[in-house]
Formats: sequence, structure tokens, C-alpha cells
Amino acid sequence: MTSRGPASRTDVDIATGVLVGVRGGSVARAVEDLFATARDNRVSLFELSRTVITIAEGRDGGEPETRRVALARWGTALATQDELIGS
Repeated sequence: MTSRGPASRTDVDIATGVLVGVRGGSVARAVEDLFATARDNRVSLFELSRTVITIAEGRDGGEPETRRVALARWGTALATQDELIGS
């Protein structure tokens, strides 16, 4: 994926698709999960979405706290074995 500007609504849509793809379930459930995870952990929804995409692509990046939240919530579905071992 090419680098884009600041995280946006497009990232929320892409991250939703990623979660549906790796976990199954409905789009509504994935959106609810993203919103609840961002709210409950007091991180930006847009940054969390961008981080989900980054992890799914197998790249480093994102705010460390947001990455920790994403890996704690969806790590087994998104991360490589090396990243899970290292977290």
C-alpha cells in the first residue's frame, strides 16, 4: 500500500475490511469493535485504523501505544509469529 496523508475515514473503511477478512463476521461488528477499542483505550479511531492496516501489511509503524492496543486486541489475527513473540 502506498503512503498516504493523515489517517482518515478511508482508513477506517479499509481497517474494517481487514478485520472482516481475518476474523470473519459482519461489517457492523468490525466497525463496532474498532470504535469500542479506540474509545476504551483512549486512542484515535483513525490512528487505530491506520495501525490495523500497517500490521496487516506486515510493516512497522504507528504510535507505540496504538500498536500495543491493536496487537492486544487483534494480534493473533493480524500479526506475524515473530511480532507476537516479540510483543
